[in-house]
Amino acid sequence: MINEFGYCSLDYGVAYSRDSGVITCRATNKYGTDHTSATLIVKDEKSLVEESQLPEGRRGLQRIEELERMAHEGALPAVAMDQKEKQKPEIVLVPEPARVLEGETARFRCRVTGYPLPKVNWYLNGQLIRKSKRFRLRYDGIYYLDIVDYVTSDDSASIMVKAINIAGETSSHAFLLVQDDEGEYVFYAGEKKTSGKLIVAG
Repeated sequence: MINEFGYCSLDYGVAYSRDSGVITCRATNKYGTDHTSATLIVKDEKSLVEESQLPEGRRGLQRIEELERMAHEGALPAVAMDQKEKQKPEIVLVPEPARVLEGETARFRCRVTGYPLPKVNWYLNGQLIRKSKRFRLRYDGIYYLDIVDYVTSDDSASIMVKAINIAGETSSHAFLLVQDDEGEYVFYAGEKKTSGKLIVAG
């Protein structure tokens, strides 16, 4: 949970269908209490592996940190590396476009296979994204990019994820579309930013 400058938010790191329910926020001070509720509905995606890919036991945290480092650096222990056939990276769960309102958090995710373990990087308009207060990068078998800290329409951008190892490389693109208070989205037409209403056919 984040509580900064009078703004509170509850962020789910990973949400599954079993997490669906009513979320209640309650505020209390010496003058009384107030609360508001919202319904969380998580759509089940059978293509995702719901079982934890993380190790159990007291060395779990150390192992998680090691996994994240390996995921970022594309590193694997040298033992028996040559005994397994090398496979070029493949993005088996591609990042989807994110359409959000101003002030919301934008999330992108992907799942990558390949051997040796590919190095995975995210890019915003061609610029490498590094982990910071605004850009949160996580890995638990699936790679996550969260753009937080009050997203505005000026943040509309092209997002690219690239995976690379010694066998090859691959990439996938998605767009971040932020709706302003007039109901318009800012988006890219080639390399030029423009804005307009978004019409979804269906």
